[in-house]
Amino acid sequence: MIATSKFIKLACLRILLASLLLSPHVIASDLVELPQEAIRKLQIDAGFGWGIFSGTIYNGNDNYHITQLVVSMTPIHDHHHMHMHPNMSHDPKIHRINLDLPPSSKGALSMALPDDVADVHDFKWEILKVSGFATR
Repeated sequence: MIATSKFIKLACLRILLASLLLSPHVIASDLVELPQEAIRKLQIDAGFGWGIFSGTIYNGNDNYHITQLVVSMTPIHDHHHMHMHPNMSHDPKIHRINLDLPPSSKGALSMALPDDVADVHDFKWEILKVSGFATR
């Protein structure tokens, strides 16, 4: 019985060691800002509602794993909305959205909006930067 327990522990240790050696490890220094050519291969279908920016993203790159989007969001105030919140900012704000999106895969985007703009119904948004790491 004791020999069997030791054997199981040793087998589990070997499996754990193998998974650590075979799994891709990303060090912060491995992260790069993706070139415009790679950013153009992203397909994003996202919008705003109930205080959340959400949608889907497809990584059309064959050799980049996406880890973060940096987006600029500028509130769009319609005439009615400005009467309700006259002190609300028109300035763009920068947001980081962390992802774990392998090459040639689709994932979800989701980010709660800050309280000061949670009531805004629409934003002009654009990608400023995409970070990730090369897989090949």
